[in-house]
Amino acid sequence: MASFITVQLKKTSEVDLAKPLCKFIQQTYPGGESQAEHCRAAEELSKLRKSALGRSLDKHENSLETLLRYYDQLCSIEPKFPFSENQICVTFTWKDAFDKGSLFGGSVKLALASLSYEKICVLFNCGALASQIASEQNLESDEGMKAAAKFYQFASGAFQHIKDTVLSSLNREPTVDISPDTVGTLSLIMLAQGQEVFFLKATRDKMKDAIIAKLTNQAADYYGDAFKQCQYKDTLPKEVFPLLAAKHCIMQAHADYHQSVLAKQQKKFGEEIARLQVSFFFMGKK
Repeated sequence: MASFITVQLKKTSEVDLAKPLCKFIQQTYPGGESQAEHCRAAEELSKLRKSALGRSLDKHENSLETLLRYYDQLCSIEPKFPFSENQICVTFTWKDAFDKGSLFGGSVKLALASLSYEKICVLFNCGALASQIASEQNLESDEGMKAAAKFYQFASGAFQHIKDTVLSSLNREPTVDISPDTVGTLSLIMLAQGQEVFFLKATRDKMKDAIIAKLTNQAADYYGDAFKQCQYKDTLPKEVFPLLAAKHCIMQAHADYHQSVLAKQQKKFGEEIARLQVSFFFMGKK
């Protein structure tokens, strides 16, 4: 069975959203049913946060839907309520997903009174959980392959969005796990893994060699770019590096093998031999 890279979820501290939101609502909105309704909604939001972040999540689409529902609620309330140190002050504390701590100190964490920070961390967990759900799929079935590719593509998009927005959203240096360099690399890895699943399906469906060569070439490029981005930076777990290097070589070997088949069909025997030599070279490097 193929090995795929998954991402650890970030951990957070418990937060009571209902109390500060209700206080702001009572000070801002007139009394009566409208005020009570807004307070009930604030209490539901606090319960949703606990459900999405306050427990271990199963590697299942239902858990991802809970996370996404909380993320959507944050996006909805952000323009309506002034979350800041001077108004609705709620401090969100999150640990670095990849930092295991040290013998003499705890793991790296960052606490900010910023709803944008909460959104970024929740979206990170959406991408991380999607990567875990994808890795659990049965790649022996068409449904499993389609689901795995879908979740890897979702994870890639989530990490890419964080890369594009994190610095402008926080206006300060984030923890390493949500830094642009790290999430950019994670996005590439997820894209590569989605492409690898497409390759596995194409092989299983006995598609044309030209299609398989194109898919594997793209996967090799993604894995190669991800490896280049992280090999000189101490951001991802060390065990990721050799796997990325091996995946790059395997995908490139498959690409050159299928290109050699095409060359043979076109009676380009010199190219066929050259492609096979390159394929054997990459298989030897993995």
